[in-house]
Amino acid sequence: MRFGFAIWFWGVLLGCFALMALRLGMSSQHSAGAAAPLGEVAFTPAAEAAVSELPFVGPPIPLDDPTRTIAAALGRGDSIDRSLKSHRFPSDQLELLYQALYAILSPAQVKPGDYYEVVVDSSDVIRRFRYTPHRTPDRPIEVELCEGQFVAHQLQLPLERRVERLEVRIENNLSNAISKAGEGSTLSDVIADDIFGAVIDFQRDPRRGDRLGIVFEKLYIDEHFVRYGHILLAQYEGERVTELAVRYAPSEGEDSYYNASGRSLGRMFVLKPLGVNRITSHFSRQRFHPVLKKQRPHLGTDYGAPTGTLVWTTARGEVAYAGWKGGYGKLVEIVHPNGYRTRYAHLSKIVVRKGQLVQQKEIIGKVGATGLATGPHLHYEIIKDGHHINPEHINRGSAIPSIADDLLADFVHKRDALLHVLSLGPRHLAFHSTSTPLTSSLP
Repeated sequence: MRFGFAIWFWGVLLGCFALMALRLGMSSQHSAGAAAPLGEVAFTPAAEAAVSELPFVGPPIPLDDPTRTIAAALGRGDSIDRSLKSHRFPSDQLELLYQALYAILSPAQVKPGDYYEVVVDSSDVIRRFRYTPHRTPDRPIEVELCEGQFVAHQLQLPLERRVERLEVRIENNLSNAISKAGEGSTLSDVIADDIFGAVIDFQRDPRRGDRLGIVFEKLYIDEHFVRYGHILLAQYEGERVTELAVRYAPSEGEDSYYNASGRSLGRMFVLKPLGVNRITSHFSRQRFHPVLKKQRPHLGTDYGAPTGTLVWTTARGEVAYAGWKGGYGKLVEIVHPNGYRTRYAHLSKIVVRKGQLVQQKEIIGKVGATGLATGPHLHYEIIKDGHHINPEHINRGSAIPSIADDLLADFVHKRDALLHVLSLGPRHLAFHSTSTPLTSSLP
């Protein structure tokens, strides 16, 4: 037993001497300038000082380092910062991330429903951040950690364009008919305000049983609907009015809408100055004033609309007045070519200034109830050479431009091709394409 203990004792002692010799040998190699073993980094004092002055963005991520992804959507009243901090990301990382992100994204563009993804490594260092606006999911912003810095860039994802057809029958109004068919209000707004806005009065003209057929684009990402593209053709067949609108570009960048014979649907004036069809008081030479309690002329058209509803100019021109004007309250007056003037009264907010040039349908203010008004509405006037005229009759007898004779055959060919698509069976997919990213949207 004593003999066995002696063997064990001398074995342990010899092992300790061998380990000390090995460490002394490695130390001498380092002192001779040998490279550090693989997986270690040898810093000089100067290098350590330089690294300490750099902003913290984390060490390089090894190829085999596992990552995890955190995804979240913004709620009402939420912000990117509040949402990210709920996941306990360090403030120094977030500060650097925001510097890159907000070089491209304005905080005012952040909306409820937008969503993001964050990729972090095993040390909880942010490696990639992607922010996707829910209204334009094909235009996300990606922030990546590249060589110790966050770099942001906006992506343009390819969209699949599908051309579809739709036919609806009017029961009470256009918006409800399109909604009943499963499509959004954006579609009805563009048809009423942009395409037929100067030739069909959707307050007075539609009748029960009128029909509308459209050929239009829908844009998708991975089978998810993103937004509408262009309306290529719209055909309204009604008891009081029938119109065809064909989207056609006589030259590059000059696409517009024309009727079946190639005459433009555009006019100097659109028929209404806001996206609301509810007329509460028509043009009249004698009307009982609800505030003054007496008969007096009502030389314009009143549109009942909620406070804050956007108001646009009905024709291009120059702002002649923008401010408070007696019973008009907050007023914008615009001078147009050929002796015309328009007035937009009782506004809650004005967003243009005197002398500013404005285009047709440019936003100039918001509906309110300032001045002599019993509730929120827009009072709209048109004056020609000093005399008030009925805004509801503005485009009667106006000159109408047409497609040039040398382009008419091409227009007719495209018109007939779209009418053929419209004539196909109930709701039909005409064609689709994913060849290039699309930026087109409803006109």
